[in-house]
Amino acid sequence: MKRIERLALFVFLMLGTVCAQQAPPNDQPATKEDIEHLFTTLHVRDQMRGMMEMSAKQSIQMAQESLKKRMPEISQKDLERINSMVDRVLEGFDVNGMLDDMIPVYQHHLTKADVAAMAAFYETPTGQKLLREQPQMTAEAMKAVQPRMEKMMSSILDEAEKMAKDTATESKPTNTNKN
Repeated sequence: MKRIERLALFVFLMLGTVCAQQAPPNDQPATKEDIEHLFTTLHVRDQMRGMMEMSAKQSIQMAQESLKKRMPEISQKDLERINSMVDRVLEGFDVNGMLDDMIPVYQHHLTKADVAAMAAFYETPTGQKLLREQPQMTAEAMKAVQPRMEKMMSSILDEAEKMAKDTATESKPTNTNKN
């Protein structure tokens, strides 16, 4: 009888060890492959490109409007040169390299279970709809806040101009010549 109990205990311990190895704990770190799969599911590459382009366009538009107000003499050629420069910067943007840089950050904050749950949601029709609609929702939100941002930008530029004038006034030598 003791032999059967020992055998049962041995089998139980072996099964427990095998099961423990097969069922990863919830706090197991996400692997690089897990994060890459999540990025693919989220269409992160496409979204980063789209966000960069949209952000650049809106920034250019705001900057041009501000420049035109402050420098009415600025030429269309100068504005086109600015656009061309921004286009060159965007073309050189290394999205893949940026994603590679982001993977360890995601691994630090997300477990394998977290990533699996996120991927499971974003693979659903609702998750995919959110991903499809997100760029348009973001564009509309940016447009909605644009007047507020322009007002803030104008205020910052006014303050910078005042500081520049104050600095110029302070640095002028005073005439202490007594005759």
